[in-house]
Amino acid sequence: MKKQRWLAGVALALMVALSACGNSDQAPEEKPDNTAPATNEQGTGNVDPDKNQNDPANNSSNADPETSSELPANLPSDFPLPEDAKVTTATSGENEGKKNAMIIFTTEQDMKQVTSLYKKYFESKLSSDSQLIDEKNIVFQGTDTETGDSWSMIGGLMASQEGVIELTVTWAEN
Repeated sequence: MKKQRWLAGVALALMVALSACGNSDQAPEEKPDNTAPATNEQGTGNVDPDKNQNDPANNSSNADPETSSELPANLPSDFPLPEDAKVTTATSGENEGKKNAMIIFTTEQDMKQVTSLYKKYFESKLSSDSQLIDEKNIVFQGTDTETGDSWSMIGGLMASQEGVIELTVTWAEN
């Protein structure tokens, strides 16, 4: 069980790291010649290329109702956030009767402040933790010594916004 959680955490860390390394300045690839014409949700060929079809404001279907810009309901209440934290994604859920939460947020505090905040929090809370901290990245992963809950935090300086740190935190009840 620990090995599965560890592997899941490593996989999550790799996915976030690889997605953060993407270059949004790259030119889009040329459209292949063998594509079908675009259609809207009604199946008609009238698609407005300037209208984002996936934007909830332009779409009658709503996103997952448990996703919001507020803190996840299931996230333990003692979890600290930097004062200037801007939550971009927050989800809570339940899987096989066990609660879980994920939060993605940004802060403009420097890496030393952020590292200090979370190092204090996780070192007093986690057993069998692993951490990777350098001048651009921060990773904590481990199990809560009292509850057995799993924690994972990964993040670092954003390439697209100078001086901004983005962090992704996942928590799962044991």
